[in-house]
Amino acid sequence: MAHGTPSSEAEPASPTKKKSAKTLANELGQNEFTKYTWYLYVSVFFLAALVNIATLLWAQYRRRKYTSSTTTSTTIKKGSISTSRVPAAILTATRIAAYRWRLPAINMTLLEVLLAVMYTTVLMCLEWTNTAGFISVWANRAGHLAAIQFPLIVALSGKNNIIGWITGISHEKLNLMHRVISRVVLLLVWIHLAGTYLHWLTGVHRYERFWIYSSWIVAGILSCLCQTFLVFLSWEPIRRRFYEAFYATHMVLVIVIMITTMYHIHTSDGLFDLHATPFFWPSFLAWGIDRVGRLIRTLLLNSLFKPQLDLGQVSLLSSDTLLITLTRPIPKALNWKAGQHMFVKFPSLRVEQSHPFTVMSIPEKGKKEQELVFLARVKEGFTKTLRDHVLEENGRSEVPVILDGPYGVPADVTPFATCVFVAGGSGVTFTLPRFEYLVNELNDNRACARRIVFVWAIRSRSHMRWVTKRLAETAARVPSHVSLSISIFLTNTSGSGDPSSTPPSLSGSSTPTTADDVEKKAASVSDDHSDEKVNDSESVEYGEEKFEKINVLVERPDIRNILEEEVNASEGPVTVDVSGPKSLVTTTRIALSSGFAGPMSVLKGAPTVQLNVEAFSL
Repeated sequence: MAHGTPSSEAEPASPTKKKSAKTLANELGQNEFTKYTWYLYVSVFFLAALVNIATLLWAQYRRRKYTSSTTTSTTIKKGSISTSRVPAAILTATRIAAYRWRLPAINMTLLEVLLAVMYTTVLMCLEWTNTAGFISVWANRAGHLAAIQFPLIVALSGKNNIIGWITGISHEKLNLMHRVISRVVLLLVWIHLAGTYLHWLTGVHRYERFWIYSSWIVAGILSCLCQTFLVFLSWEPIRRRFYEAFYATHMVLVIVIMITTMYHIHTSDGLFDLHATPFFWPSFLAWGIDRVGRLIRTLLLNSLFKPQLDLGQVSLLSSDTLLITLTRPIPKALNWKAGQHMFVKFPSLRVEQSHPFTVMSIPEKGKKEQELVFLARVKEGFTKTLRDHVLEENGRSEVPVILDGPYGVPADVTPFATCVFVAGGSGVTFTLPRFEYLVNELNDNRACARRIVFVWAIRSRSHMRWVTKRLAETAARVPSHVSLSISIFLTNTSGSGDPSSTPPSLSGSSTPTTADDVEKKAASVSDDHSDEKVNDSESVEYGEEKFEKINVLVERPDIRNILEEEVNASEGPVTVDVSGPKSLVTTTRIALSSGFAGPMSVLKGAPTVQLNVEAFSL
């Protein structure tokens, strides 16, 4: 809702008073300082773009310097403080403060909180500066400030947007700021509505009984009510519990808000409306760019006019796990990176819904047709509908599948000397393809890793059948000069944590493990565990197969101890990829914020550590 409040004050007054109001209006019209909020946004995006460019250049430098040799990196002298390590220590302190410290109550990092506070403070300062007690001034300005934020809101919500391209930040992370800005804009909208009403009660329009029923006023009120309802539905407990209903309602309400707001600011007679309109219409442009981008991807990945050519096979691995496999010609420009996700739609079941799944496979070089593998945990909602359909087809069904993607910006692991992959349960859908990609790059002499650690915590041994063979095959391809450690931790010795047995027809399958749907929560690791060590050798036997270089332990992993050992032993920068339950992610964040990975340790020669977390947040 934008400005529609007339510019005149309480009632016809003395020439002096008229002149003061007119002068103030002219000064505000000439200044138009509210548009400078966009200068602030551009500055923030520019800074993020510089960080992104610096990261890319550093990665290229590392690969060029270290991949020409298979020898171990130069030893760093540890134990004494070195001034040459000050930049690395500052980088470490910044990473810890900005990305690893979180406020649990609002589930945001400190950087996200600071950006939100800065954004809110700037807008509130602009809203109340030089209002001089004039109701029409602060009421109009609140509407103006709200209107010019809409392009930013729309851009941050899109999966194809220029902000993500220049900053290297994926859409699911930008979506958090999209929600923050939407709530601040709603506050401004209500300030605008309240100010307009007060001005109507005290101003010249109090004599015009039907002024409040003007079409542009009605449109503004409707926009305000729709925004209020939309923000309420976006509250995390409601959004997670009723995600599918939220998504459908969100689409309808957004369309109503965009149309009514544009009509309100374009047809009203407020002082600033001519200035608000040029800032608002780019919202439609940002929305159009996203939709066109998604349409192009969909057309390139699917045979929309011949859906029978786009069949995918859906199999039931267990009562709560679905395997989705399909073969599709993928244009080179749309080849996905390990750790990216795609939106998957099953038009024969629910044509209006698509759900994001991490791609469990990695593209094979030189092949026009690629095999894509997705796994989904069965919860309430669409995945339950899909499972019921597969059950009706005796555990395996072929259905049309429409893809949209790939999306996401997984961090580059190739420049790092030590790469640690930590997964809990279905989080292995992110770490396993990342591990496979790193091994491929090592064999092509395009990665710097000299040490790889793979940790996977699961509730039951039966889960191993989904990934063990693929994990062992990847381990066998690791170059001889690279040290490798693979550990699978079984956290439930009784077997009660296994939700169900695998169907007989799929028994012994080496299919990868599950990938969480965006609407689902990662399965938590059971607290039932034992310190008994089942196998600490260099091989694992499962059925009739023997897998080398995989250790299986019946205990909970000591994440802090594992990370501390790897950081202390590394002779170069370390990257840690983690995906899984919130408790696992939190433990990893806390560990990498402690002394052994802190700025003082880095000053004394310890390597810097980059943490990459895969966590969809609705």
